[in-house]
Amino acid sequence: MASAPISPVSPTLDCPQTDLLNALSAQWHVHRAILCSRSGFFDGACSNAFREANNRVIDLSDDNEDAVEQMIRFFYHLDYLNEPKEPRPTLFRHRVQSDARRRLPKKIDLSAINDPLLEAAGVYAPASPLSPQSPSSPMESLGSSDFFEKRPRSPASKRAKTPPLIPDDGSDYDSYDEEEDESHPVETHLLLHTQVYALAEKYDIPALKALARQKFEMAVACNYDSPELPDAIEEIYCSTLDTDRGLRDVILELFRSYPVLASTPDMLQVIKDLPSLAMELFKLERGIPI
Repeated sequence: MASAPISPVSPTLDCPQTDLLNALSAQWHVHRAILCSRSGFFDGACSNAFREANNRVIDLSDDNEDAVEQMIRFFYHLDYLNEPKEPRPTLFRHRVQSDARRRLPKKIDLSAINDPLLEAAGVYAPASPLSPQSPSSPMESLGSSDFFEKRPRSPASKRAKTPPLIPDDGSDYDSYDEEEDESHPVETHLLLHTQVYALAEKYDIPALKALARQKFEMAVACNYDSPELPDAIEEIYCSTLDTDRGLRDVILELFRSYPVLASTPDMLQVIKDLPSLAMELFKLERGIPI
């Protein structure tokens, strides 16, 4: 008999093997066996003579609630932020654009449409008399039948696949331009990845820490101009030790690849507020080992 799926955030789990994680405005019923197998901190808190082991409640009100929720999701799924895939991928949005959208006309050109009726009328139309002495164009030097037999196909038949003449959402081509992506900002989760990373370090969850670093590295590579990046950098340098190079090295490599980032007003303010970051950038520029 198949067992029922486990819900890590079920509000009513009345089981002797469940414990309660408390945050500021949320509660999660979790299974002690799962927590202890993933985290060294929770294993120690539940196994020894601590208050949490007796009342089966662990207070996490000092931690970010969204990061705690993603940590619990990792406990049960070994992943987090695993939402369904977007209908249109946005990875490497700075480097990849659709050829169809790039060549999309602002107005519809009906002359480029391959109409069988118009072609039939053109084929069977009587040929105009040609003057053998002085043809007006190179095409007139060919016979009438040769011209229609050898003429190229309509450009519409060779054109790359383009969006339909009438978009699915009912909008016209004037609104279907390169500014469409700007109206739908991409959620980069840069700050959330750094908070999950710090939480994994705090509660001794090495697998989650490695996953958060990987997700942050991929997200920042695709969204290095995100307005969320300064806050994420500040979180990294305030929530991790100087010896923890996991995310700090990613940030330094980002500045190495895109030096112009240091000239933006928000980033300049972050550098002024974080002496350790300023020192590391100075060493990076001078080629001094960090």
